[in-house]
Order: sequence, then structure tokens, then C-alpha cells
Amino acid sequence: MIEIMTGKMIGKMIRTKILLVLAAVLVLVQAAYGADKTFVEITSVVKNVDVSKIGLNDDVWQSVTAYRQPLQRQFLVEPKPKDVGVKELHVQSVNDGKYIAFRLSWKDDTKDDTIKVTSFSDAAAIQFPISSDPLPEYFMGEPKKPVHILFWKAWRSKDKKDGIQTVKTSYPNMTIDMYTYDYKVSGAGTEKTQAQKDIFIPGRAASNPIDAVHKEIIEEATAEGPSTLKTKPAENTTGDAQWQNGTWTLVMIRPMTVADKESVQFKAGEKKPIAFAVWEGSHMEGGGRKAVSAAWAEVLVK
Repeated sequence: MIEIMTGKMIGKMIRTKILLVLAAVLVLVQAAYGADKTFVEITSVVKNVDVSKIGLNDDVWQSVTAYRQPLQRQFLVEPKPKDVGVKELHVQSVNDGKYIAFRLSWKDDTKDDTIKVTSFSDAAAIQFPISSDPLPEYFMGEPKKPVHILFWKAWRSKDKKDGIQTVKTSYPNMTIDMYTYDYKVSGAGTEKTQAQKDIFIPGRAASNPIDAVHKEIIEEATAEGPSTLKTKPAENTTGDAQWQNGTWTLVMIRPMTVADKESVQFKAGEKKPIAFAVWEGSHMEGGGRKAVSAAWAEVLVK
């Protein structure tokens, strides 16, 4: 009789522990996705303006709802930050049936937009699934379920405004003996093409996307999971950014539809999953050390 009772008690204890574990899992899921409850859906409203030319501070934004998107530290893969500098951003969106624009704003006490070895650039990204059926993992997609990423870095905006940053501009007091082709020569056979000169610029010779000359400040990329980011040759997204009084404001503009089938496409009346990431340079954030939205949100295109 005692053995039977003990067995029942053990069984009850095991069931209780299982229920507690399940409850804990639910709490974690709600913590991860609960933020989505306050940010269920962004609405991209139709405005009678040329969205392809919309500016950061145009009056039209004053009549568009700004949605608060909570952010949390990226905790799935190494390197994981212990904490992040940016805990939320605000998102607005408008479209004119041909172009769609997203305006992001977030607090950041410092402006980090240089390319020095010891510096980290402020940055932000918007992510969309290329296909929503089935929906890929929100954290940079998964194998055979790619995501399309629109990636802005503050140093690109500085390049556009002040000219491309180089070793010389970043370290004006540095001295060197000589760089290959970085001196004047004359005579037959001394003329070199840019392609020949690029051979001696290691990053460019290795096709490092950071070394590539970009027309736009918004880089387009794809990924099929963490550590698989790949730059796209397409540059369909334009943008502008401004840091003022401790706040970054960023606008990204792109056609609602493009010929590239591996890019995000927008259609009126459609809901599109969307996710966000922000890097704060002063917190030494870069790569996996970033603030991210906890799950897919949705943008309803009016």
C-alpha cells in the first residue's frame, strides 16, 4: 500500500514539474512575443505625395501614426551582447501605390559614423521574408527560406555627405613611405586602369562588400540564417538619415514592386511580416551584438 501511494506521489510530482516547465516556457514565449501585442501591426498609409522624393522631415510625416517597436538584445547566437543601448524605436510608413517609405527614429546620445579601426558605426536594418508561405524564422531567416534586409550604416551617410572616408581622412596624422600607385609617374607604360590599382587594395580585390563603392546609403542583402548575410548587387532602396539632439531619424524608400524576384514586393491590401535591428556604436555593437525586435511584426499596406 505504501509503495502504491509513493508511486502515485512520484507520478503527481513529475506531472507537476512538467506543468511548471510548460508554464515557464509559456512565460518566456510571452516575454519574447508579448512586445508584439503592443505592436501588432504597422499601417502604411496612402498619401497624395511623390513618395519616391519624400524627405526626412516633410510635413506628411506629422499626420502619420508612429508605432512603438520594443527591442531586446540578440540572445540566440554568438557574439551575444549582455545589454543593448537602444531599447525601442518608432516606425512610420507611407506609400503612393508605386513607392513605399519607412521612417525610423530612436534615441542615441552619441553620433558614431566613422570607419576607424577602434570605432563602431551606428546602424539599423529592416527585414522582410521573401516568401511568407511558409514564414521563415524571424532571426535572419533559415536555409531555403531567405529574408531580404535593408541595411543602413551611419558611416555611409557620412560618406555621402562629406565624401568617401579613407585611411587618410580617418587618420590625418598618419605617415607612410608610399602606397602603390599613390604617387605621380609619367612615361610610356606607366598608365594604370582603376582595376589594376584595385588589385593593391586588398578589400576591394577580395570583393569585400564594405570596400565596394555604393551609390546608395542603404545596402540590400539576403540571409538564410545567422552568419549568412550576403550583399545583393541591386540598389533599389534610397534613403536619408539625420542625427540631431540625441535622436537618429532614418528614412528608407523603395518601389513597391521590382523585377528582382528575390526582393521584397508590396501590394495594396496585403500584410507583410517585418522585423527590425539597431546597432549603437558607442556600445561597441556590431554584427551579432545588436538590438532586435522580439518577433515578426506586420505592416498593412493600404
